Parts: sequence; C-alpha cells; structure tokens
Amino acid sequence: MESLVLNIGHTPVSIVPCQRAISLVVSDKAIALANYDGQFYRSERLVMPIPSVIQCIKSKYIPKRYVDVLPFSRKNVYIRDAGHCQYCGKKVSLSNFSFDHVIPRCRGGRTIWTNIVVCCIRCNGQKGRRSADKFKRPLIREPYAPKLDKAAPAHLVSRLAGEIPHETWEDYIYWNVKILP
Repeated sequence: MESLVLNIGHTPVSIVPCQRAISLVVSDKAIALANYDGQFYRSERLVMPIPSVIQCIKSKYIPKRYVDVLPFSRKNVYIRDAGHCQYCGKKVSLSNFSFDHVIPRCRGGRTIWTNIVVCCIRCNGQKGRRSADKFKRPLIREPYAPKLDKAAPAHLVSRLAGEIPHETWEDYIYWNVKILP
C-alpha cells in the first residue's frame, strides 16, 4: 500500500510506502487527510488507521517540472483508444494489438501521439505501408495527445499514468485525463 503526499499548499509531490506515511504522521511532520477503510497499522504501542493521503506540515517543496500531456506509452495509447481498432472497431486485448502508424515510418511518420492508433493485427496487415487516407477503411477517430485538465508534477503523472489510484486520492489529484482532444 502507498500513500499520496501533499505539500503545505495541497500540491501532490510524492507517493510513499504506507510505513513512511505512518512514520511522518506519528512524528508530527504530517497529518492524515484520508485513510484506507478498514486498514489499521498495529504495533505494541500503537493502533492507527493507515493513511492514504497525508499533508506535510512544513514542506513547501514545489516540483520543478510540470506536464500537461499524458506520457506516450503503449498502455496509454490503448487507454486513449479504449482498446478498439481504429479501423474496424474490433475490441483487442492490451497484449494482442499493434501500433499503427497513420503515416507509415517508411514515409516519414514518427512514433508520436498524433501518428499512432490501436490497430488489430488483421487491419494492420491489410493496411501495410499505405497511409491511413489510402486504406479502404477510414479512421474511426483521428489520433491525438491526451491533455491533462491542469499541469501536474511530471514524475507523478508518469508514475500514475494508466493506473487508477485509490479513490481517496481523487480529491487531491487534479489532473484527470480529458477524453476528447
């Protein structure tokens, strides 16, 4: 289990093991803002709920690098396209889909958000080295780079990208991915 750490201004700055979060709360360096339901830390001298979100009392640390676009990865492309081939609409599994370069690499296409779509193996084989506009099936949706609602600390976005954090974190993580470009 892990805990989300906020600075004094409620900006998410880190994710730590719950043991570290408990240590910070017990030593009065942080306060627990939310706890895991029904989960307790027990020792000889202490029984306390396990904190899921803590706020450091004195930390004014502000992350140096912020991003407003979800990091490019195979998993994030799959999430963006909801696991459907962008040519035939067939649902494909995360382990059994192929990237399709809308503009093929042999024609100068790059492996970036705006040139990659989820594609089933059959459609990718039929499309071959053709551009999407020359293929018999039109794209269901043009590829785009998913934007975040607000700029967020880069190291946390890349860590949480594609994961669903604990529900208690939702009030403190303000970078929900927009579904539309």
